[in-house]
Amino acid sequence: MSSNYFTLFEIEPAFNISFDELEKKYIELSRADINERQSKNMENINKAYQVLKSPLKRAEHLLDLLGVKSQKDHLSSEILNESMEIREYLLDCDDLQFASRMIDEKIKSCTKNLINAFAIKNFDEAAMQVLRLKYLYKSLEEMKKNAANTNF
Repeated sequence: MSSNYFTLFEIEPAFNISFDELEKKYIELSRADINERQSKNMENINKAYQVLKSPLKRAEHLLDLLGVKSQKDHLSSEILNESMEIREYLLDCDDLQFASRMIDEKIKSCTKNLINAFAIKNFDEAAMQVLRLKYLYKSLEEMKKNAANTNF
């Protein structure tokens, strides 16, 4: 198990956090560390901040703290089908802005599902949504890479 980044930032362990509070705590911790003129904790503070501000990394961290295992072994056909449909669409797509908006909408929907799953403590569903979110982010990265390659 990794460090508890929520504890470091004095934030209640939850998926749905206040980004304003996270930002304020980050600045406080950074200043305190710099004022000590040691900056030995800065690397951990930065890593914790990166994890907590990312929905995917925050969800993975929270599930890790709760002892919930990854759902890779139980990958649903629904997630695989969605991933394959996106990939097929991207192969023939000539409107990358539309594709980007489509994937962004799916990411927003998945994030809402994560908020709900954590709220009702359905951690198996949360783990499944984390896996879905990983696939969606991967599709978004591939789409951006394809868009960069076609701009030459």
